[in-house]
Amino acid sequence: MNRVPTSITAPSRNHSLVALSYIVTVAFWYHSLTSLLVYEHDNNVLSSPGRVMASGTLLHDNRISLSLYNRTVKEAAESYYTRFSEPAPYLCRAEQGIKQNLSPTLQKYFNFIASIHTDLKIIFIGDSISAQFAQAFDSAALDVGQEDSVRAKDTMSVTSPDVVCMSISSPIRGGGVSAFWRVTNLLLKENNRWPAHCSWVTKQHWNEGQALTFLSHVYNSTKLVMPSNAEYNQNSRTSTEFWQQKKLASIKTGNVNVVNTFDAAIMRLPHGWLELDYMNNATRINEAIKTTYRVLGATTIVIPTLPLYNNVKSENDWKKIDQINRLIREVARDITESVGDIQYVLVQEFGNLTNQVLVENAKNLNLISHVRDIDYAQQSWEVDFANVFLQRPTKTTKQWPPSHAQVCSSLPSNEAKACPGVKISPDGMHWCVETFGARFTASIACLLGCVYNVARPTHEGVKMCEQRCNDQFMSLAMVDVKG
Repeated sequence: MNRVPTSITAPSRNHSLVALSYIVTVAFWYHSLTSLLVYEHDNNVLSSPGRVMASGTLLHDNRISLSLYNRTVKEAAESYYTRFSEPAPYLCRAEQGIKQNLSPTLQKYFNFIASIHTDLKIIFIGDSISAQFAQAFDSAALDVGQEDSVRAKDTMSVTSPDVVCMSISSPIRGGGVSAFWRVTNLLLKENNRWPAHCSWVTKQHWNEGQALTFLSHVYNSTKLVMPSNAEYNQNSRTSTEFWQQKKLASIKTGNVNVVNTFDAAIMRLPHGWLELDYMNNATRINEAIKTTYRVLGATTIVIPTLPLYNNVKSENDWKKIDQINRLIREVARDITESVGDIQYVLVQEFGNLTNQVLVENAKNLNLISHVRDIDYAQQSWEVDFANVFLQRPTKTTKQWPPSHAQVCSSLPSNEAKACPGVKISPDGMHWCVETFGARFTASIACLLGCVYNVARPTHEGVKMCEQRCNDQFMSLAMVDVKG
């Protein structure tokens, strides 16, 4: 993997947090150079040599910027990405039985916190894993206390606490929007049903009216206003046409106080809810991408690759995960290189990052040799580690037991006992945002910068930039933050 130079010694200042901050620019990514800024929370300004601007504006016409902080100088680093996390069982805290931090050999790769400044309107679509990282993104894009006046959500009470079905924060730091839409199916015509209620135990369908709820959301509002039952009842048979007309009417009004349309969508394939063979279909993935554009207006789509989950039961399942990830890359390349309304489909190599972490933790558990040389740059390298990733407790009461590499800081001598947890995953399905929040958030900012921080992006340039973003943040490459 190529390593992008990001290290700089920040000047020391009393009573302020000084961070390495860089904006993704053409020079930075296309020529491996850095455009560096200093972001100071105390003075609430962005500064660069010879230029100072008030918070709320972006430098050099960049639409998204990223600030990195050393974890050791940020108070309550463990809770930085969990300000909005729901429900609590997905967290990786002592209350959930997870007391062990990552080993030093792994922790060094997660030594920073990311902060976001953007005027882009971004929506995360997917299941509870999407919700985790959408909430982490909100934490990185909202100042403390700001959520009381700008964040709205719709929840479903299943147990205690509630599960978030929809959320939106507007404006976030920089004037943009961050939203989450819980959909545990693909955005396909066959899944567009009326009504589409948020569901916990069954696959959740979607409806055009839900999309309109986001588009018509008023800035600085703490309430989500759903279409009325009367509108649903009256238009259930022709919902697509009706909601499309309402969306166009809303946009044509030119109301700058509502969201109106999104710039980008982070679309996760909801593995765990859908069969692997169902997702391993280019036609379905293509339709989901095009529907996302049609109902939300997003011309840039980011798709994370799938990582290991506890419902990957066999080596054959694991090979199918690899096939789906290959398909995601192919679809993204084909759409990006074609001419159409969707400008770019980018791939976030989330599976690559988590798989590398699992290998390193497996070494700590002595499941594989510490001296084994692994070429992480080789495509589909993960397939060869199925026997390691699928090692699970022999005795368990769980229907979907996690692998040792996902949840164990050490292996118990008695197989009947649970292993002590580690801050990788709480359950083999979800991921510890306390650990992965910074890299996920930084990766999204980096990928979107490939498109929106470039005056005239080219397909070749964006794909090169995408690769560098993934090499830096979606792999175990060091991100050195000093100051």
